[in-house]
Amino acid sequence: MLPALSYTTLEEFEDDYVAALIEEAAELSQEHTWWNQPFQLAADERNPNLLSGSTKLMHRYLTKADGQASKVDYRDDVLMGAVDTLTLLEMLTLLSKEHEFTWQVFIPSDPRPKPVGRIREGEIEPRLFELIMPEVDALEITEAELEDQELHQKLRNKYGL
Repeated sequence: MLPALSYTTLEEFEDDYVAALIEEAAELSQEHTWWNQPFQLAADERNPNLLSGSTKLMHRYLTKADGQASKVDYRDDVLMGAVDTLTLLEMLTLLSKEHEFTWQVFIPSDPRPKPVGRIREGEIEPRLFELIMPEVDALEITEAELEDQELHQKLRNKYGL
């Protein structure tokens, strides 16, 4: 399962449009309770006319108030990371379709991020789903579990999130 995804627009935008898209993404992000990090956009550091962002999807370990690290059950982490990945892809797709632009999606890595797919004007390359589905299938995570909001909240509560 992916620990994180990064994303950058391939088209450049005027400054005011960049600001409007950042605001729209922030509003979209508030519609979902995130497992680790929320979806957010910013002007790209190297080219402020591009939008970019990065979202951590899994925890693996959580640090308690007393400073002790506790391991997150792998299946729980994969389930919730998959929920966030699907939600993230949905939000990127919505923005891409509504504003007619392309996202390049990456797996963060050193020395440079690895491109894994694109979302063009609302169309997701199927290989982006292949990033999570093998692990979801191997752990026998069902579609019902991916959609069960009550289960998701129980897992957040279990880990104090």
